[in-house]
Amino acid sequence: MKRSLELIKKDGDVVSPDLKLARTKPDTSDIKLKWKLYDEPKSTDIIESKTKKITDGYDGCIEVSRRDSKSTSKSMPNVSEMKASFKPHFKYASHAYGLRMMSKKIFNTRVELDVENLMIVIKQNEVSLIYLMRELVEWLLINFPSITIYLDEALKGSKTFDAEDICTDSKCSAKRISYWNQEFLDNNVGFFDLVMTLGGDGTVLYVSSIFQKHTPPIVSFALGSLGFLTNFKFEHFRKDLPLILNNKIKTNLRMRLECKVFRRRDPVVNPETGKKIFVSELISEHHVLNELTVDRGSSPFISMLELYGDSSLFTVAQADGLIVSTPTGSTAYSLSAGGSLVYPSVNAIAVTPICPHTLSFRPIILPDSMNLKVRVSLKSRATAWAAFDGKNKVELQPGDYISIAASPYAFPTVESSSSEFIDSIGRTLNWNVREEQKSFTHMLSQKNKEKFAIESYKMDDSDSSVEELEVNEKIGDEKLDMDKIESLLDQADIKEKVHFSD
Repeated sequence: MKRSLELIKKDGDVVSPDLKLARTKPDTSDIKLKWKLYDEPKSTDIIESKTKKITDGYDGCIEVSRRDSKSTSKSMPNVSEMKASFKPHFKYASHAYGLRMMSKKIFNTRVELDVENLMIVIKQNEVSLIYLMRELVEWLLINFPSITIYLDEALKGSKTFDAEDICTDSKCSAKRISYWNQEFLDNNVGFFDLVMTLGGDGTVLYVSSIFQKHTPPIVSFALGSLGFLTNFKFEHFRKDLPLILNNKIKTNLRMRLECKVFRRRDPVVNPETGKKIFVSELISEHHVLNELTVDRGSSPFISMLELYGDSSLFTVAQADGLIVSTPTGSTAYSLSAGGSLVYPSVNAIAVTPICPHTLSFRPIILPDSMNLKVRVSLKSRATAWAAFDGKNKVELQPGDYISIAASPYAFPTVESSSSEFIDSIGRTLNWNVREEQKSFTHMLSQKNKEKFAIESYKMDDSDSSVEELEVNEKIGDEKLDMDKIESLLDQADIKEKVHFSD
């Protein structure tokens, strides 16, 4: 016999004690605890897992599952653990874990595009890109007859692009090629289903600047210099675009920063108390993809910037300036100033000093839930300059400040592969690229090379594949020449781990 705990409702229904509690606390007013004796199960076979959701009489949903008899008999229900699960701090931790799991699902979600209005942006002042765009536009018009393509208004009437000639060759209506300008974008929020860029990272940043709020997914073709944000090769567009336009895609929801510039106005005297009230006025707002930079500009004096986090003064930076960057911007100016690389999907804000006048001011990574403020100190001997993704510079007087928070408007880029970020820093920065250590087998005689090859495969613990074991069994104590060893390795499809030279 064994003792087991029952939860018995007043109406007589019995609820199993093997409970997985949901987030909301059940209504236990009509439940009492009772111990009851049960016969030990005779069979130790695993019972097929069945799950039943009980919702009657509860605020939330309690999951009841039957497990194998062994695990059930060993794990007796603990009343204190059940009570603890209802305490606020346990519920708080449970909610936090649930949010992390939800965030993981969101970042791994694939979406299907229904593209009708497609926008193409190219790097400006590059005539060669206009010819490449001609090829792309003509191919899209022929293969996707339901898509209307929108180009920069500057290309309207361009003889180099020659939209009329493209429509004639592709046998389509001239209405399928249209044009956009900034006024059109401002008046038609959410109009475009997809944006394609032909250029480098600067072209992608330009798209971020013209879509300050809701942004369609971005497919960026690498036709620039570096390419942290351009992960599709233009020469493969005929293979990649059908996969993007016809199948579900995964996007990187890149975080942007919402930067609000406040100007300090003359103080107002409170007539009742006689005290001065300092007022700041919002003068501009920007959503940046890379970084906010606050520096001394052309001033010969060192800047004095106050850094606040959630209204608490963190530090006063005496430096050439400060960089507040997103994970996307961690590979840009912040990296050059000594900041850390941050994976794009990490929700964080990186603060990097520019040439600080101290050895202890190291870069710091802060949570995106924190509201930051960079203020020009009233003790500063000069003004400062703020730049948003390197553009729209604003002069800051002493007392002016910029509030920084995670923007509600993400910048979605279509993912080319799950390893695109690591591939990009390896390709552009040669991240952790070094020459591997070499063995000295080239100094051995032919006889010792054969022995070394046999022993190295016998002793190697890094690969315990069946094929390798079979090869070692075949080799045994035989004296094989190099041709025999190589043929056995080829048969087992094992990559050579030792370099042999003649």
